[in-house]
Amino acid sequence: MSNVSSTPIAAGARLLRVLSHLDLIVYGLVYVSPIGPWPTWGFARDLSGGAVALAYLLGAGALMFTAFSYAKMANAIPEGGSVYSYARSSMGEAAGFVAAWMVLLDYLLLPALIYVFCSIQFHELVPAIPAWGWTIAICGYNVGVNWFGVKTSAHFNLGTLFAQFALLFCVLATALFFMYKTGTPAFTVHPWWGPGVTATKVFAGASLGMMAYLGFDAITTLSSEVKPEQVHLIGRSVILSLAVLGTLAVLNVWILGDLSLGMSFDDPTTATHDVLASRIGPTFSGAVVILGLIITAISITPPMVTGVSRVLYTMATHGEMPRLLAVLHPKYGVPRAAIAVSGLISLIVALYFSAQFDTLTAMVNCGALVAFIAVNCSVVAYFVLKRGSRRWWSHLISPAIGVVVLTAVLANMRSLALLVGSVWMMAGIAVYAVLYGRSKNKSAPDLTHTP
Repeated sequence: MSNVSSTPIAAGARLLRVLSHLDLIVYGLVYVSPIGPWPTWGFARDLSGGAVALAYLLGAGALMFTAFSYAKMANAIPEGGSVYSYARSSMGEAAGFVAAWMVLLDYLLLPALIYVFCSIQFHELVPAIPAWGWTIAICGYNVGVNWFGVKTSAHFNLGTLFAQFALLFCVLATALFFMYKTGTPAFTVHPWWGPGVTATKVFAGASLGMMAYLGFDAITTLSSEVKPEQVHLIGRSVILSLAVLGTLAVLNVWILGDLSLGMSFDDPTTATHDVLASRIGPTFSGAVVILGLIITAISITPPMVTGVSRVLYTMATHGEMPRLLAVLHPKYGVPRAAIAVSGLISLIVALYFSAQFDTLTAMVNCGALVAFIAVNCSVVAYFVLKRGSRRWWSHLISPAIGVVVLTAVLANMRSLALLVGSVWMMAGIAVYAVLYGRSKNKSAPDLTHTP
């Protein structure tokens, strides 16, 4: 497999290096979403004993170690494919394949999760259209955004990011105005600490808070499409995106935490709706829910399709996925087959789990955490073991902390998520074994190969 050419199957076709530093940051922000904490902060608030702002801050801080690892590997190996390229170059083909296989679990299931969530809500708003019809429509839109080139999708990302910021500003500004008019204290210490808060509860909330940032790493899947003079800024984009998302999330839940002081939620999923309806009014809350739903449907999943298609494309160029997925469109420079296949898989998963939203939710994050661990391990393997680096903090201690944090979170995930992740990993190992068995160019798996 290591001798397979990485040249796309299309004469003259190539990935277009047209993305700027700003495009990458916008991509990372849209993927994770400034309004992303709204569905989860109620759970984090309950788990942390009320210290929801501290939980989200610690969640972002814990992931920053992994962001540093992504930045180091992106600068050392500026190739699309992200964790696949990093693990493959530092730990060998087998490690690269399994790491990519695990991140595909996240990249394929997360769009499906959004499809199911949005289709259920849209069906309640417009009952004449069945939920499965909404699922197909949203999936088709997301594939279409990616169909005509990465720069086109970048323009969509910028437009939808403005929409997210506009909605976020409207909600937070209205909340602060209400608090000012009613004399409700704002920016208090309550969302940071209180009588019922313990370190154990805070760390439990922080583990959930980490999940709100998953996807910041997807920036690195676009490394091969960045302008040559800005390739060195890929790592900076990853760190900056997570820092901005963390700042916005903490500000977001700090205000909502103060606004909800004294309230309890029967369903933490609807915490944002409930607090806005109770404190400001049901009309305002209903409008926010509808606008948030529309913005989520049109903004968050297109960059997910971009990311997963680039991982599939890079794996295909190395002969570890069907070669059809390595075909690039001669004009737009995008792997249309990879885009279509990833979209189809996510659609099938969404339709199958349309009545099992909780089950799908439990399955999503396991693959991402395993891939993050692989990236941290790649830093140690690439810089310390292969290159003899003595920069102990950057290349050993920092990634080791990342591994410890991620392993702790992984160990405390729901048993269903761990079961699905384990089965998926075993399936990946089996697929790799079949690919290796078909390879005529080596007699044993190469665990030290560097392209």
